[in-house]
This record gives sequence, C-alpha cells and structure tokens, in this order.
Amino acid sequence: MNNTRRPRPGPDTNTRADHTYSRMQTKKKTKHKEFRGWILAILFAVVLALSMRLFVFEFIRVEGPCMEPTLYTDQRVFVDKISYHFTEPQRNEVVICFYPRMEGTYVKRIAAVAGDVVEIIDGKLYINGELADDKYFKGTMNEDMPPFSVPEDYLFVMGDNRNNALDSRNPIIGPIPEDQILGKALFIIWPIDKWSIITH
Repeated sequence: MNNTRRPRPGPDTNTRADHTYSRMQTKKKTKHKEFRGWILAILFAVVLALSMRLFVFEFIRVEGPCMEPTLYTDQRVFVDKISYHFTEPQRNEVVICFYPRMEGTYVKRIAAVAGDVVEIIDGKLYINGELADDKYFKGTMNEDMPPFSVPEDYLFVMGDNRNNALDSRNPIIGPIPEDQILGKALFIIWPIDKWSIITH
C-alpha cells in the first residue's frame, strides 16, 4: 500500500490561479463596458438623427407635375425646417406645406405674403397692382382671378406649372396658414446628376 500523499498546492500556485482569474474578470468587465459604450453611442446617434429630421431638416419626394419645370416627380429635395422660426417667408421661396382637410404634403412656391393683393388679369399674375416678375412660369394662365387680399399670418402659394397645379387659386385650398408650412426647399438631392440649388 502506497501511503505517499500528493503535496497540497503551495501558496504560489494559489496566487497564480487567483491572478489568472482576476485578469479574466477584468477582461470581461472591459468587454462589457465597451459593448455598453457602443450601444449608448448607437442609441445617441439614432436619437440625434431622428431629432434632426424632426426639427431641423427633412427629405421630401416630389409627386406630380405641379412644379415643373423646376421640380419633377420622384426628385428628392432637402427641406430646411428651422429657418422660418427666425425669418419670415418671402415671395418666390419654394416651400413644403400642408393643405387644409387634405393628407400629405405639397410643394409650392410663395406667390404672395400677408398684406399682398393678388390678381390674375388676362392670364398674368399681378401683385399689389404690378405685373409680377413671374420668371418661373412662361406663358399665360387659363383663368383670371379677381383681387384677393392675403390675410395676416397666411401665404398665397402656387405651382410653377400654373395650368396644372392645385394651389391657393382654388377656393377649396385658399391661402395657407403660416403654421402649416413644414419648411423651405433648398436643394434637389436626388437624382445625383440633377443636384442643384432650388431658385427663389
């Protein structure tokens, strides 16, 4: 019978095991911190992107022929949603707006602002009794319109394709409240080969 006993691990062996275990725990904690950091960074980026799109800018797809030849169907435009919090809308700016009792957004050009008198005579646009510098539309409109005074805090919007646009000339639409303006269209961003600044 062999009474030889195995030596118990000495203090050095235990120390090495503890040290190895400690390093493994440290690595795990470091990985957990890195993973948590990446998750927080991604969440922050998503929240920032959503906030920017909600309050600062948006990309809008053009539908229909009402803004030709300035804008065409399926083009995407960059919309500035913040500048009108600091400045007043101006004539000839292209805006994205909501129509009363209608769904979706509409791309239109501001023809007149609050206090202006709009009139169409012999197919030509007049603002405050003067022939408008209507460089965005060539030709004449099919219908005339009696003088109309734009109310306070409203805008009179029109499509550049004047004979094929649903806009403020239609009594169902009328002038648009300024708080129904989503923002100002600044650039065509898609297709890439059509990238350009939208003229105002």
